[in-house]
Amino acid sequence: MRSGNGRRVHDGIDSGSLGAAPAAIPGRGRQALMPALAAAAVIVVGAVWVCLTALLAGRELAALRDEATALHGRLTGADMAAATRSAASAAVHARRAHDLTRGPAWSLATRIPLLGDPLRSERGIADAADELARNALLPLTRAGALLTPASVRTADGRIDVEALRRIAPQVEAAHLSIFRATQLTAGSPAHTWLASIDRARAQALTALQTLGRTVDTSARAIRLLPAMLGAERPQTYLLMFQNTAEARGTGGIPGAFALVRADQGRITFERFENDNALFGVTADVRLGEDYTNLYGPPTGTLFVNGNISPHFPYAAEIWASMWRRHSGRQVDGVLAVDPQALSYLLAATGPARLGDGETLSADNIVALTENTAYQRFGPDVAARKSFLLAIARAVAVKVTGPAAEPTGLLRALTRAAQERRLLIWSADANLQAGIEDTAVSGAIPRTNAPYAGMSVVNEGGNKLDYYLDRGMTWQRTGCGARRDVSVTITLKNNAPGNLPDAIAIRADRHNHSVRRGDNRIAIAYAATRGARLSSATLDGTTIGAADGAERGHPVYVVGLELPRGRTRTLVLHLTEPAAQGAPVVLRQPGVQPLTTIVRDQSC
Repeated sequence: MRSGNGRRVHDGIDSGSLGAAPAAIPGRGRQALMPALAAAAVIVVGAVWVCLTALLAGRELAALRDEATALHGRLTGADMAAATRSAASAAVHARRAHDLTRGPAWSLATRIPLLGDPLRSERGIADAADELARNALLPLTRAGALLTPASVRTADGRIDVEALRRIAPQVEAAHLSIFRATQLTAGSPAHTWLASIDRARAQALTALQTLGRTVDTSARAIRLLPAMLGAERPQTYLLMFQNTAEARGTGGIPGAFALVRADQGRITFERFENDNALFGVTADVRLGEDYTNLYGPPTGTLFVNGNISPHFPYAAEIWASMWRRHSGRQVDGVLAVDPQALSYLLAATGPARLGDGETLSADNIVALTENTAYQRFGPDVAARKSFLLAIARAVAVKVTGPAAEPTGLLRALTRAAQERRLLIWSADANLQAGIEDTAVSGAIPRTNAPYAGMSVVNEGGNKLDYYLDRGMTWQRTGCGARRDVSVTITLKNNAPGNLPDAIAIRADRHNHSVRRGDNRIAIAYAATRGARLSSATLDGTTIGAADGAERGHPVYVVGLELPRGRTRTLVLHLTEPAAQGAPVVLRQPGVQPLTTIVRDQSC
């Protein structure tokens, strides 16, 4: 459209005025562009800052891990001055990592969907590290400084129960802090687009969970020990010596026992007895229908068969009842150790000596008590039992003497407890409740978690399990509501053919010929709650299995001949509820440790 003077008019605007527009538009564009460029610059700078601080925070966390490792070694070695320095240094690195993962840039970056996940994980790790360094490592170090050999063990060998009570608050505070740190780490994203952060988170979570279990056990021990050591009133215990050369559910046959008294931290051994003392004595306990169906009535149990079940509280109740019916005296608890545990103690104290000068050391006590003594004394049972009691007395004197160093003894006892070679039961229900969930209880857990509980019991009445190798592979497949589990159990009899009757005797009834060194074994496998056995094979041949239940777990039992020099393979095929996580594995102590392999399909 044109106006009268020939100029074009567009929508009421004189086109002649449009000549100025090209000069005006770039100016307004620059003004509009400047905020966008500034915002972009802020984003770029912020991104660079986040990347740089993330890298620096990672370095601080790596330094923290190094200090934590050093701290563990120094606490274990009782170098408290160096441990305090390590704890302080760890706290500095943790605070720096925490501060580096804070600020507006991090706050915005962690909110970005997907892209911010690794940053949230790293910040979670840094927060957990700061919590741990401030509220766990320092209290643990202070507790360690109070728990020195000089403060815990008096000159006459008594354990200072008040010193244990003084450190309880620090250990409890550390335990709570580790729980908070674990929650902070667990609350961060587990799977991000950055594999290195995922690995760091998984490693941190595993380390925190392990540390948490260790400190929880320590906190419980410190809380329970004063009462168990006779702080309120004297305590009397049965101490069982288990011989793993003849396997039982909790480890080995109880060949001897001692009566131990604890009074205000002073431990004395009142008497030592061999298994003859309780021969023919029956227990007066009721352990329930499941126990009776699997093992027979506990009232008719022989002393040496009181621990056929791997659940130690059952054995403790049976033995305590037998002692009460035999002596008229009630004990406050039952403990059990085996020769391997004694070897750990002698490694801490140094060798002990028998009256004739023979040396007992960490290197020879297992072989001496579980094999050599049977070859040395042959059919002279009385002489052998006297010799074994002399060994028990000599080790007891060495361990309880004033020269025994507490830190080394504590490490030895901790290792024994972790391997189920030191077991404790209390007749006091409140104390037992505190013991129950720890490794030292020897309890079969009531749990819905995956469970693999294999134990063996010697049925030949011999000491051939000194030569027994055990292996178990647990494999789970499928991803439904129920999953397939196969358990492969291998047993190898490495016994030589020239053993004396005291070791190789076959006291079981059998209607087939056996060679010297052939053994008879019963295998009991406790599975995950709700599991069902589909089939079982022995060396590839389908077999049946007796079944029962123990503490909520289905149990399948197979008896088998184990000829000298042979390996036998039992495979159980089961379906189990799809419980999360790796299985809880029962590690029955033996002369040789159980070899385990766990294979789990990821779902």
